[in-house]
Amino acid sequence: MTQTKRPTRSALRPPKSAEQPTSANQPRSANRPLFDDFLPHLIARLAYQLNNDLVEKLRREGINVTRWRILAVLAMGDGITINEIIDRAMMQQSALSRALMSMEKEEYVRRVLRRDDARYVEVFLTDKGRNLFSSLNIVVRRRQNRLLKGFSPQEVTAAFALIRRLSLNITE
Repeated sequence: MTQTKRPTRSALRPPKSAEQPTSANQPRSANRPLFDDFLPHLIARLAYQLNNDLVEKLRREGINVTRWRILAVLAMGDGITINEIIDRAMMQQSALSRALMSMEKEEYVRRVLRRDDARYVEVFLTDKGRNLFSSLNIVVRRRQNRLLKGFSPQEVTAAFALIRRLSLNITE
């Protein structure tokens, strides 16, 4: 597995100068990283940083991102189908199936045929799975607090609203 070089802190900081280009033909400032004015790039870079940070934090706790996503989705409301987990956790079915199989053997989840329609399997957290989620959620919430450090409550609310709106815009 090849390791991706992480960007330096200085490359991740916003430019010191708050100047915004007034024209698409204006040359890029030497102080501003390439694509710093391209929102999809900034979002991808933030997602990359968050994912790397999450991987490291979860590794220390002995869990991977796939399992964390499953735990988190089920903690929000379990008794949901495989397809609902795929959609909410943004996972491939093959990866989900493998993870659920091992998580069921380890007694973190249980799968049950839906009573009214046996074509569907519903997935539930066990008490052991809920306890694991609770312990990891503390770590993840600390990480979120670090991300939002220095934001006022109004800015936090606005940030969540903005991200939800961006997501909605892209799906319409």
